[in-house]
Amino acid sequence: MTGEFVVRRATRDDIKPICTLISAGDVKWFGNKRPKYGAKKALMQSYQTHRFVVVLKHAVDNELLAYGEFRNYPALGPLPGDSWMDWLLGKYCINIPISWLNTLFFNFCTYKSAHPEVLLALVRELFYIENRIWYLLTVRMPEVKGNFYYAESFDDLEKYANVLYPREFSITSNTNTQSVYVIPRFQLLPKISYRKALAEDNDDIIDIHSLEMPELRAKLGDYYIAEELLRQDDDAKKNYLIVVELENECQESETAGFMWLTSDIDIRFYVRNYELETFGNLLKFISDKPYAFEEILVSSVDPKAQASLFTNEAIDDLYAETIIGGVQRNDSGTSVASVSKMKVSSIHGTIVDEAFSGGSNKFYMREALFLKFQYIFETLLTINYYISEKNKLINLFYNVKTKSDQHDSFLEQASNVFILKYISVDQKFPIERIFSCICAMFSVFPERDYCMMTMPKTAKSVRSQEEVLKYFMPVAQRPSEETNLEDVYITHRSTIFGEISLYKLEANDVETVQDLILGGSTQMTSSFLYPDSSFSYSSKVNAYADIEHELNVLNLIMTDVLNNDDTEYFAFTIRCGNSTKLAQENTIIGFVFLRPYNCHHELLHHYHLPNFDHHLKFHRAEILSLKLHPLFHISSDVIFRELAKNTNYFDFYFITSREKECLSNDLKTMMMLIEPRALKRSLCLGVKHTEVPSVLKLPQRDYMCDHLIVYRHKLNPSKWFVNNKRLVIIGFTNESKAFLRQLLFQWNSKDHRNSEVYNCLPRLQVTVIARPGLVEADYDSKFECPYCEDKRFCYVFYQNSPCYVRDVVYRMDLRNYVHFVVGHVNYINREEKYVKINQSCEIHYDTLLLMNSRSYGVSNEALFVDERKRLPSNFVVINDRIDKIMLFYKIRVLLEEIKRSYLLLIYGANLQTFECIAFLLSHGIDPTRLVLVLPHITTGIEAEEKLSNPYIDKNLQMIIEDMLIDSGVKIHRDMNFSHWIQGGMVNFIMEVVFHSFPQKVEYCFDCDIFISFEEGHMDQKVKDWLTDSDIKLNNRKVQVDKNFRTNDPDIYAVGKFIEIVGEPALNHQYKYTSERETASKLMYILGLADSDTPFEYKYSQPAFFQALLPLDYIITKVTMPRRYLATHFTSCFNCAMTTYWQNNFCRIGLTPKKIVDEIVVVSKQKRRFDFLEFFCGKHESMLNNLSIRYKAGTIKCLLCFLEEPWTELLTHDDFDELQARNHMLLRPMIISMQQARTSSGERESTYSDADFLSVNQRVLEHNVLNFLRKHRREFQHEFALPEDYKKIKLNKR
Repeated sequence: MTGEFVVRRATRDDIKPICTLISAGDVKWFGNKRPKYGAKKALMQSYQTHRFVVVLKHAVDNELLAYGEFRNYPALGPLPGDSWMDWLLGKYCINIPISWLNTLFFNFCTYKSAHPEVLLALVRELFYIENRIWYLLTVRMPEVKGNFYYAESFDDLEKYANVLYPREFSITSNTNTQSVYVIPRFQLLPKISYRKALAEDNDDIIDIHSLEMPELRAKLGDYYIAEELLRQDDDAKKNYLIVVELENECQESETAGFMWLTSDIDIRFYVRNYELETFGNLLKFISDKPYAFEEILVSSVDPKAQASLFTNEAIDDLYAETIIGGVQRNDSGTSVASVSKMKVSSIHGTIVDEAFSGGSNKFYMREALFLKFQYIFETLLTINYYISEKNKLINLFYNVKTKSDQHDSFLEQASNVFILKYISVDQKFPIERIFSCICAMFSVFPERDYCMMTMPKTAKSVRSQEEVLKYFMPVAQRPSEETNLEDVYITHRSTIFGEISLYKLEANDVETVQDLILGGSTQMTSSFLYPDSSFSYSSKVNAYADIEHELNVLNLIMTDVLNNDDTEYFAFTIRCGNSTKLAQENTIIGFVFLRPYNCHHELLHHYHLPNFDHHLKFHRAEILSLKLHPLFHISSDVIFRELAKNTNYFDFYFITSREKECLSNDLKTMMMLIEPRALKRSLCLGVKHTEVPSVLKLPQRDYMCDHLIVYRHKLNPSKWFVNNKRLVIIGFTNESKAFLRQLLFQWNSKDHRNSEVYNCLPRLQVTVIARPGLVEADYDSKFECPYCEDKRFCYVFYQNSPCYVRDVVYRMDLRNYVHFVVGHVNYINREEKYVKINQSCEIHYDTLLLMNSRSYGVSNEALFVDERKRLPSNFVVINDRIDKIMLFYKIRVLLEEIKRSYLLLIYGANLQTFECIAFLLSHGIDPTRLVLVLPHITTGIEAEEKLSNPYIDKNLQMIIEDMLIDSGVKIHRDMNFSHWIQGGMVNFIMEVVFHSFPQKVEYCFDCDIFISFEEGHMDQKVKDWLTDSDIKLNNRKVQVDKNFRTNDPDIYAVGKFIEIVGEPALNHQYKYTSERETASKLMYILGLADSDTPFEYKYSQPAFFQALLPLDYIITKVTMPRRYLATHFTSCFNCAMTTYWQNNFCRIGLTPKKIVDEIVVVSKQKRRFDFLEFFCGKHESMLNNLSIRYKAGTIKCLLCFLEEPWTELLTHDDFDELQARNHMLLRPMIISMQQARTSSGERESTYSDADFLSVNQRVLEHNVLNFLRKHRREFQHEFALPEDYKKIKLNKR
């Protein structure tokens, strides 16, 4: 009967149907029904662990048949949530093993009287999703005479439950008492049995295999299970093939699943190739008995701490390690080797005659620069710089009979692990009950504590394995000579059978907590020794500063918690064992510190959070620090439930930042990451939203300016959102960041449909291949610039991209969800579908995305690289943040080594060229030592003129050029790059040659650093491996169709290096477009997301660009892409409105149809202008008749005009919905009016524009007023409404 019903989670859309069900006359219920009458708003506000509704499976109207609420403590008025066990044991005689963790309470249920069987469907669904729950308890209160309307009904529930009566119950004198209904798990669910497989089971097992892995049958035949079972060799005894049988409705057992277990494992192989020390190297060992040990030499790799990468101290360490003593500082500009009469080159050891002169002689003057550029800063582009690899000996201890014994049989006997080779269940098997299969595995090996699962990298994920992996954790691989190692996952017996419980911090727990904070680190005070050199060097980098900070802060909190009765902090230890026993009888596996959180409203500006959770105002908590053993991360939902029960907080936040010292949280990836807003509204100037200072002086946050990463757990059950296909992305550009963000938040929606029901967690099968240093530099926050007070506006930190892309780095960390692989691509094997990197590693894919375009390079790059395809070390292009960091340190070396005679040459003619010049001038470079060469740009090309390009602004650039000339910068115009001259055989530029236009005269410029901003979207290495992989190219551009698909149907390309080909030719702009919109189109094309609006290939969202300019100016430029190129006029036909007021220049361009086509702001204000994206693409009448007001002279400053209070209406999240409703209202009227004009003639028509306006103006105004009433609390400014004037008049009276 239960198969007729569908049980699902209740959502906010169900509030009205639930209220209708509660008020219906043909329903039964139990629980407190009184507060639910007419409480539509409050119905979903009280905390419940689960809320379910039941509907008929094939019902058309989706009428609710039942609604139920479950929670981890009873609804007994003033009884605290953490005291119900004392109440239950004190009031009842309990003869069943009830504990804190294996019990939930069925607190309320209402259901149709005609469908009493829905109770069984509800209870079974609860048991399916809660594998650790054994008992459901329902409390029945004493009956109140005369209150028939609220009388509860337990007759149907009693069929499935056992009734417990309190101690004071008497069948003769005291029958009207409280009672408890106990619903046992194992009496209601279909029984699962396990037995050894027989040869006769071959057909059933293979049929189950074929559902998930049909290729296995094709490869091994129809009898491979029977053949395995009939084996008689010694290894066959180590294998266990288990059949899973499920009882059907006729109480007959049917084969529903299959497990293949083995104890045949090569311990040495896994210890040598995987990080298994945390798991005791998979061996059991008793030190009191005779034992033997073996030594295994292994390699271990750890990522370097951020402080060891790009800080001044880290670069100084790199200098000391690399060429200490080899090069001395010499302010004269000559190298150490060139001060004597005989010049000795330290590069090749050759002796050069004094009489020699020419280009090579210039190199000796710059030899110190070359050494540092080549042998220090080029190290930042190598893989080894970002990892710490070391060799170490691992001792394998295992027991033997006597100390002289040592052979494989004893090592095998000491094994503490078994392997799950394969598991598969039938479609009729409830997938959630696969947890019972895991429990059965450990019953097969009662003496072993670990279960391991291996998966080939080429294997596709299947339904059964995905469910099993929820209870396993991945094991890190070691550097190994083995190729194509399998992915290994592991779990522990305690993870499956142990109960996780929380206990208040006690004084004797402090030392254990401190050890957990340190994480077993023994090197915090040790100096770094370089064994390969004859000297030791003490590093200036403190790689453990974050750990020391956390230890100091938590010591203060623990002192406050233990000694202050009025403390605002909560501190608990997390223990594993039996939750009914004392804390000392359970093992500490972690701890958690938290405090009340009262700054939720400040998060709404930057983050996409619901604005209807006002009932949680005093029930929010902030997790300060949480440590937990990785094997128990899967119990995160249980831990947060226990936190709620012990603290009465129901909404937990963890907030961290890249810029400030923060505490750690091991469960942050098990909390829901809050997505930043896609578009940002304008900030109220002068208003800073900071939190209340803490008693212990924890770092304060500025919620408006700080870049915070926010995680949330609202006690909803966790749900994983996965992509079924393996995606491999080459490159970490703006396009890939926008795409990864949409993939990460595929569950997010404007109405919070998923996040209000689930704790949404992404599980992405995505691998990103990036060159060394690219990802590390983007996420680095330890770099400090000595020249800039506000590092947010320092060139090294500043990003030109829109907030949608910037927040991928600033307000989230993709490294927690995406697998990043550092390396260089060698080729793509399109037949076997893998990417070869670093000449050794193969990364398999189902879909490959090429997103590794760049912005700048040099023409004819193939002519200028050395034998290792490297460009000269003093040649600089700025494509990523790692390039900015390297330029910063090269400039520092330049000022240190040849302060009096350096020369910098810059080539380019776009806004980023002038941004780089602004950086140089503000970071110590003398403007007289700077030469800017402007290339000749061919104008009048209609195809290019029609494109809207945010990176170039000719009029403003001419003004900037004049400013630079006045400051002393030398500028040469109309010169095109030809080639450069190197210092002999050394890869170092000495001179750069240009040809003037149109005279073709050759000009040669000396330089110490050559910076190029010439457009070049594909470097030579990428071109080579794309060509080798037979990907079609044309003039260094990847040819794709309108779906971004290359000539390979499984390979797509997106970015600046693509060319869309095919028939018919495109009539819209696809260059210089919004990265967010491109990512949305790609998500839709790949079938990873649905489109909220009808999909179209044309672009309709603005492109955003910002840059720092000389003299502390900041430019922000927003442009609309051209939707129809064939009929579009060039920009000279557009109308431009400009204002300059108080150092704020603003220009707004209008198309002939009065659409805002461009917004440019140049200002000295140190802030972001992301809100301008809201206005680009709007009609000028939508902007309060912008054009008319400008012509009337009433607008002093266009920027101030766009920040007036009325603009906040346009930037509201729901404003587009208001526009859509108005459009639906007006469209039929407009069509009917046009039809009337067409049929009767324009002159005879009775409808005019004035009539149309007068008829609909009142309706539109009414809609706007209702919109303001509904969202009034969400605006920063207070909008006046008609009823406000009535209140004013009443107050005056």
